[in-house]
Amino acid sequence: MKNMIYVLCVIFTGACLLCGCNIVPKSVQYQNEEKDLLGNIEMANPRVEEIQIALANLGYNTGAKDGRMGQKMREAIKDFQESIGVKPTGYINEITLRQIEDARRAREQKEMEKIYSSVEVRSAFPEKGASMVSESKWTIKDIQTALKNSGFDPGSIDGKLGPRTQQAIKEFQRTKGLKIDGKVGPQTWGELREYLKK
Repeated sequence: MKNMIYVLCVIFTGACLLCGCNIVPKSVQYQNEEKDLLGNIEMANPRVEEIQIALANLGYNTGAKDGRMGQKMREAIKDFQESIGVKPTGYINEITLRQIEDARRAREQKEMEKIYSSVEVRSAFPEKGASMVSESKWTIKDIQTALKNSGFDPGSIDGKLGPRTQQAIKEFQRTKGLKIDGKVGPQTWGELREYLKK
């Protein structure tokens, strides 16, 4: 009887190998996909640290932000996956990574819009006859229009301070010899506003 079971196991294993049956456990498949996306996670990994920070900013408890995949990080990934309707494996797959990046970008976009939604400055270059304390208000659309008119590509003029608009601001600042920080303060606006009217 024992020999019969042994022979059947050998035949079954041989058949699986010949037919190409996949007998690799799912957890190994998840680990391999995660490794392909993130690289080696056996030690501190900057991609893992970015994901830890992004998940923590979204309200998940990832434990220490050390670039390591600990138990709390696995639980945070599972919780995030459940919240987006993905099978909660606790491993980063392509869908999970994309959703984390999208959520991070949306959060940053909201923060930038909050900062730049209604910027008020004093003009660095007042008009003839205007007092030094005259104030100007501008919108992101004003900034984008002025950048486009001055030959810099902020992307579509949509009133959103995205990466292309920020890059155009930095390039404008570089050519004008201003502090390159990607923010529109009094000096940058003093130079930019001349192009708003064109």
